[in-house]
Amino acid sequence: MMKKQYIHILVTFIFISPIINAQCYPDRHSTSWYDSWISCEKSQNPNPAYGQTHWIMYDFGYEYELKESKFWNANEPKNLNYGINNYNLDYSLDGTTWTNLGAFQMEQGTGSSTYEGHEGPDFDFTKARYVLITPISNFGGDCYALSEMKINITDPFDLIAEENGFNALAYPNPFVSSISLRIASIDETNPIHYTLYDMLGRPIASNSISLIEDTEIYELPINGNALSVGMYILNIEQNSNKRAFKIIKRK
Repeated sequence: MMKKQYIHILVTFIFISPIINAQCYPDRHSTSWYDSWISCEKSQNPNPAYGQTHWIMYDFGYEYELKESKFWNANEPKNLNYGINNYNLDYSLDGTTWTNLGAFQMEQGTGSSTYEGHEGPDFDFTKARYVLITPISNFGGDCYALSEMKINITDPFDLIAEENGFNALAYPNPFVSSISLRIASIDETNPIHYTLYDMLGRPIASNSISLIEDTEIYELPINGNALSVGMYILNIEQNSNKRAFKIIKRK
């Protein structure tokens, strides 16, 4: 059994706040209005069971095992009542079928630059790609707002290595000039075969890469500068293990 390692997903809204380190307040959050998600109109919830609501959905781009969470509520001093109070928390592997983790309560922001947030629910190793927050109530404001969420996760490469011996991740996505693969495989003798397709299914590039012991990152010999802006499909395989990634070329 491999030792599980933990990393965290940190999600912010609109702008990424500068990292601030302080002895007393290492996780403090700013009081800026622009460091928040804000919703003043209801729309169709991704979970059809909820109908028209305020909501936030996170797509982490991959299936992770989720653990502890932490929330920073709305922290702009004049609009603390926009902060979420009661909410439903749901998760999904495909963004279509949802499972409810439960109904929870969030503490109101303090409006202080030393605001450190509060601990949220523990997902207890739940595997999910999507997380959905559906506010039930706030602290009395006309709109709903939330500053930030952090979720600890188990490194998916350790998990897949335990399950079937193979995993892969294409990044950066979107990309500009180059594409890299992060590979975890217990079979280092057989190469990885890859093919890049455009959205019409035409192959753009195809080749193989040989794995090197104790190496996870491999840059593909693809000249992204020669590709048109748009979406592509990258297929990779090793023996019976296959992965497909939708990747976006930007300027």
